[in-house]
Amino acid sequence: MTLNKTKFYLFFAGITLLTVGSYIGFVPVDYLRHFFTHDDFSLDSLSEIRGMGGSLFLVGAFVFFGAFRQALESASLILACLIFCAFSLFRTLGIAIDGMPSEGILFALSIEAFFAILAIILLKANRNPRQAST
Repeated sequence: MTLNKTKFYLFFAGITLLTVGSYIGFVPVDYLRHFFTHDDFSLDSLSEIRGMGGSLFLVGAFVFFGAFRQALESASLILACLIFCAFSLFRTLGIAIDGMPSEGILFALSIEAFFAILAIILLKANRNPRQAST
């Protein structure tokens, strides 16, 4: 049995996005407490953060199912690459513009950058038909 690196990646990237999306979408106040010292969150801010969490959850579901459905594999890998690259790029931009964030945000950035780099490597490897199944 050969290990399909892309399916392995999609499984863990999907689980990560599903977990984070669920947390943000279903428990937004708890999520926001990591960044703010007060609990006075408006309904608008909770709605916005739930929307972001729901988006991550659905993207995570699509990426996760790409690990099991051959027809979704390529699109799932591209989507995962876009999501993780976007988070990495804009968090880095935030550091440049706003200054150094908390350790929690830096940890999230390291995970996102790791997944982004792996996705780029897999996309390049999958361009070669001989390596697509490994």
